[in-house]
Amino acid sequence: MKTIFFVIASVFLVIGLPIAFTIGFSSTIYILLSGITPQIIIQRLFTGVNNTALLAIPFFILAGELMNTGGIARRLVNLANMCVGDLHGSLAIVAIMGCMFFAAISGSGVATAAAIGTILLPEMEKNGYDKTFATSVIATASPIGVIIPPSISFIIYGVLTGTSITDLYLAGIPSGIIMGLLLIGYSYIVCKKKGYRGHAQKTSAKEKFAAFKDAIWALGTPLILLGGVFGGIFTPTESAVVAVVYSILVGVFIYREMSFKDILDTFFRSARMAAKIMIIISCATLFAYVLTYERIPQVIVESVSTLTDNKYIILIIVNVILLIAGTFMETGAILIIMVPLLMPLMNKIGIDPVHFGLIATVNTAIGLVTPPFGVCLFTAASVGKIPVEKLSKEVLLPIFVMIIGLIIVTFIPQAIMFMVN
Repeated sequence: MKTIFFVIASVFLVIGLPIAFTIGFSSTIYILLSGITPQIIIQRLFTGVNNTALLAIPFFILAGELMNTGGIARRLVNLANMCVGDLHGSLAIVAIMGCMFFAAISGSGVATAAAIGTILLPEMEKNGYDKTFATSVIATASPIGVIIPPSISFIIYGVLTGTSITDLYLAGIPSGIIMGLLLIGYSYIVCKKKGYRGHAQKTSAKEKFAAFKDAIWALGTPLILLGGVFGGIFTPTESAVVAVVYSILVGVFIYREMSFKDILDTFFRSARMAAKIMIIISCATLFAYVLTYERIPQVIVESVSTLTDNKYIILIIVNVILLIAGTFMETGAILIIMVPLLMPLMNKIGIDPVHFGLIATVNTAIGLVTPPFGVCLFTAASVGKIPVEKLSKEVLLPIFVMIIGLIIVTFIPQAIMFMVN
């Protein structure tokens, strides 16, 4: 039955069935053929999304959309632009910094790619940047949205493993900064070689202060969110609701760039995006049940243990598995399927659950831009109006830079765990 199960899942995947239906249908067929009570299908599908912490997902998606519509994202990008001035590659650096700022609000890589790409790609083209390179910067920087808190991936991982989401947030801040700095270094070198700059002249202190003053309400969002969670004022789930309310108040009454009609349109867009994620989570929970029923996690632990008991070699194997999964699976599906499989192995070799949460999340972030199915890759290509095949070649080198960041997160835990400890 195990063989039939994986054959069916592989066939569905090869013919291009969406990942949610691939894992949902293959699991359903397995259960029906195995003689397991069919009611378990409905129970597991419902259980997968019947968790209060998962409420944060639709709210963070909504918050990201509201911030983009209400002018918050644009002001954050403008502030970053004023900070870096006329440096080589300043607009590329602004794009990365903008993704990091927006990541600290939306919790979504796709939302970050859409928001920052829409704002900055026309500006980068106007300043002489190669269109494919500019789009590759957005594509590879936007996945930082799942690393810097608040992050939807942290919420899913925390629910799955019972790990403190606040601790994951604490470790996520330095992890996201490491990834951002590495991409900034790469972009600076490329832009210096090609002669890409930003402003024709340096911005004055007065201009920088004006940009900061204009963005002060936008900067209040991450301060309220993260300060509230770390200060114990509200939970990560409650912080998502606060983000939505704050975004509406700022967009409608302070910046006055969002009408009530815009709010309704944003609600509909966000509902569609959230529905896709929740369907994947629901079906992946059923898939995880089948894997557990067949004792696949135990088989993996035993198989890897017979190969080696070296912690570092096992971590390399786990990273390779997660990177490969990221090339063809969605972030939430990877976490829900792979974490229950790999967690017993991590416990056996003594890896802190928070540390493994960051390893898994950084891997899924890289997967968001890895060809052929990276959703941030597709989003950036769509915004930049260039072929995915052409963009796929351009992102290979920055993906290698991101893997360097993954190596640091994996093998130098002190670099990210110091805030937790």
